Amino acid sequence: MDPPRCDCRIASKLQCAWTNANKARRLYGCELYGQVGECRYFVWFDPPMCVRSRHVIPGLLRSLRRVETELHRVKTEFDSMETELHRVETKLHQVETELDRVGRREKRVWRALVVACLLLLWLLFGSGKSNVETLNGHEMKQLM
Repeated sequence: MDPPRCDCRIASKLQCAWTNANKARRLYGCELYGQVGECRYFVWFDPPMCVRSRHVIPGLLRSLRRVETELHRVKTEFDSMETELHRVETKLHQVETELDRVGRREKRVWRALVVACLLLLWLLFGSGKSNVETLNGHEMKQLM
């Protein structure tokens, strides 16, 4: 079905009224509504609402606005938490990388320490001389 034509001879546009008496009631209105030279044509598309609907719909719309406001708040909080999670994950990666680097350095230090201890033990006990001979002044000077 084609929309009715207004007094301007333009096909009228299906719109929605938001007045207290006709909340969400659809109507055909002039496309030039709100402009200079509009013809103010309108015809209701929906039948009139009953008294109960006029009472219930505003409450439902208020509830809908509250839910939409809460949804917006939750989305904003979620976005903030997502940003914080990304920041924490980045920091965790940095800490893990540093921990890995420190762990590798610690392994090298322990290996060097073990090698130094083994070398010292070999110098003290492994040269075939007795402990007393090893510790005499002449050989101690050579060690230093």
